[in-house]
Amino acid sequence: MLVNLSYKVLASRDIGSEINDVLSGLGMKKRCAFICDKDVLGITSEMCNAISSRHDINVMNPESIEKGYLEIFAKHLDSFDFIIGAGGGRAMDAAKYASFLAGKPWIAFPTILSHDGVVSSRAVLNDNGSKTSIQAKEPVAIVVDLAIIKKAPYRFLAAGIGDLLSNIAAVEDWKIASKEGKETFRPFIARLSSMSARSVIDSIDEIKKMDYGGIETVLWSLIASGFAMNLHGSSRPCSGSEHNFSHALEAMHVKALHGEQVALGTIASMYLQNKKWQRMKDVMEDFGLPVTAKAAGIQDEIAIEALHKAKSVRERFTVLNLRDLSKNDCRQVLQETGII
Repeated sequence: MLVNLSYKVLASRDIGSEINDVLSGLGMKKRCAFICDKDVLGITSEMCNAISSRHDINVMNPESIEKGYLEIFAKHLDSFDFIIGAGGGRAMDAAKYASFLAGKPWIAFPTILSHDGVVSSRAVLNDNGSKTSIQAKEPVAIVVDLAIIKKAPYRFLAAGIGDLLSNIAAVEDWKIASKEGKETFRPFIARLSSMSARSVIDSIDEIKKMDYGGIETVLWSLIASGFAMNLHGSSRPCSGSEHNFSHALEAMHVKALHGEQVALGTIASMYLQNKKWQRMKDVMEDFGLPVTAKAAGIQDEIAIEALHKAKSVRERFTVLNLRDLSKNDCRQVLQETGII
């Protein structure tokens, strides 16, 4: 199996003075397509100005992350040498998929650390009204302006932590699938996934203070989590029943952040796995994550429906396949864990 990994990561408080050296080291030529949402253009101006001193930069704002739209959008990238995707998940997924279709190298420039998709080769897109994870292209480099991350609302960083903590439930689901003869468990990759979660738990005080050291811990943990997925060739090491729950919520157009949704799913999954769900809930609460559906802006009945539908969201064996949960069972799980 051929595994591609991002081979340059720049994390700095002074991106402007270093970005062109990174681009030069990557062998990037003249023309750059800078893909971002309009609302983040202002906070990326320093890097854009620095790049424009040596490159021709064209800012592009994709109107949608609909799969069909991006297939058309990608055709406009033929004349560019490389692509930078800047912002949160939406712009990053657009750049990831469009660059894959156009056959161009791309660089990730996250302005928030709310999920582990920054390094993943999977793009989460809309396709005929539902979310879907599609094979795309991992970045050739990741560039992070730590000062921008520090200025962002803490809620986004907490969501990134929620996505990391969900790895613990995902790895347990992977073990369950292996025991049932459905998949092969890879201990090294599983440990990389679990380590990503435990590293943020070990640095909780530093992270909550939004110290640069804490921010870097979250960054490297998210990168390591993404590497685990790339090494395995799928999201299996970091995505199990808790992500199924999140996908079901997304299908019902819930507006909570991805990391907040999978955090709630993790509590329910660990309860069903007979693991230390209360301890995990306490950790999440300490990080400032919502640990109830109400706190995440989710109606109780929607949470129940999402848990009930989670098993059928995709073909991935999890603890949900060991249970035939009725809606009343789902209600009981969510009540006993205090989610509703």
